Amino acid sequence: MSPPAVQAAALCGWTDSMPGFGVEPEQALAGAGLDIAAQTGRIPLKQFAALAESVGERANHPAATWMIGLNYDLAGLDQLGTAILSAKTLGTALKRFADNFELLQDTTMLQFEVKGDIATINYRILDPDIWPRHHDAMFSLGIMAQIAQMAVPGALDDIELGLESERRETGLAVPSSRISFGAEVNSLSLPVAMLDAAMPPCGREADLRGLSRQIAGKRRAEPARDRIAAFIYARMAQGEIHQDELASEIGMSSRTMRRRLAEAEVTFQQLLDECRMRQALLEFHARPGSSIAQIALRLGYAEHSNFTRAFTRWAGMPPQRYRAAHTQH
Repeated sequence: MSPPAVQAAALCGWTDSMPGFGVEPEQALAGAGLDIAAQTGRIPLKQFAALAESVGERANHPAATWMIGLNYDLAGLDQLGTAILSAKTLGTALKRFADNFELLQDTTMLQFEVKGDIATINYRILDPDIWPRHHDAMFSLGIMAQIAQMAVPGALDDIELGLESERRETGLAVPSSRISFGAEVNSLSLPVAMLDAAMPPCGREADLRGLSRQIAGKRRAEPARDRIAAFIYARMAQGEIHQDELASEIGMSSRTMRRRLAEAEVTFQQLLDECRMRQALLEFHARPGSSIAQIALRLGYAEHSNFTRAFTRWAGMPPQRYRAAHTQH
């Protein structure tokens, strides 16, 4: 996959917030390989996540990155910010955030869904090479919490959070019973009744058609291999992945998908295997307590023996031996 990037606008407010948490901005940016004088255009997502992790671990409060998100200037996100702030209701604001998030950040799943009486917005970076990413998640969930609070000032009393990371001190003013760790995705859930709450007026109009055109242009310019891989990562934990079904979901015919992948000199099965093996390495680090069978299921294998054979072909050794030899470091 091509290295994913994020709009430099995502850094808006970070340098101003860091000193309040005992973090020196220039040192934090330099440590993540970012130039404080070059915060324009697009920056590597891996470096942005590294910055969030660095700030979160150095800060004098465990919820620093959450609070940076909670106080983030959404207007700094240009058209996306305007789309969120001009929404009439909280539900519309969250849906606009999810629908247009790919313009802000590559290779990331941001999904808004409603099931029964609970509304959830899920967030996960799909590139398995970007880890750890706990504080990036805290920052992003903090932005979602800010949007919720704009419509419902007491929203934090009723939200529930899911975090990919293992259990740790979060410093959040959210009861521990409402926070789950080791989740498949980072998530913020709230009562569906909140979705009709009115957002404060902002006096601006959103250019939703303009955003749709930008998304269409971005997708046309994106290499087919990268786009298909991102869908594979997003769907992997949902069970077996079939080429025809995935092609339909992406909006391609199976024939077109095969042709586009052939142009990239890879078959669908080869790309699927590559994604599964890269995700396996992340699983070894992110969930050290998981069994090989549990990891195999999360990678979409019906039988863990199939995963063991595939991983052995790819790495030259069984997954059990690979994990023992590498994750201890």
